[in-house]
Amino acid sequence: MIIRLSEIEELFIARGSMEASRFSEVEDKSMRVVTPVDYELTVRKFDNLVTVQGPLECTMSITCSRCLDDFTLNLKAFMDIKLTPRIKTPRLSEAELKSEDLDVYYYEGDEIDLDPFIYEEVLLNVPIRPVCTEDCKGLCPVCGKNKNVEECQCGAATQTLLGEKLKSFLN
Repeated sequence: MIIRLSEIEELFIARGSMEASRFSEVEDKSMRVVTPVDYELTVRKFDNLVTVQGPLECTMSITCSRCLDDFTLNLKAFMDIKLTPRIKTPRLSEAELKSEDLDVYYYEGDEIDLDPFIYEEVLLNVPIRPVCTEDCKGLCPVCGKNKNVEECQCGAATQTLLGEKLKSFLN
């Protein structure tokens, strides 16, 4: 969604959906956005500073990091960004960034495309190690069976070469 800043007095509500197909370029094949990303963003303008805040929501199909089964994740995120106009300054070889500089995005001209910010916010809110349930038992490290589905006969304590070396080191 493209917003024209000249048409905003102080406040604008941007409601809409971003198609799930926009996420087809994501290299991580263990996650897939299956529903459009719904958003209701409040765009406020203070002189040249623009703030964009509001909820994002979509459904994803994602692979559990413990058992490797696919499950459905209802992703709910809150976008809160600040945009300021890009100022043409001479390039410095070194510049010190302050903490407040890291939270600001830049725009040029009179239009702001919200889609890249929505895209980024969704990807930033995907869990690093997603699990299908908090009590997921994962896979057996010996036989590879999914311990959520069936118990294996490998035993709880298996001896590994690395484990033996660690025991001898600690003793």
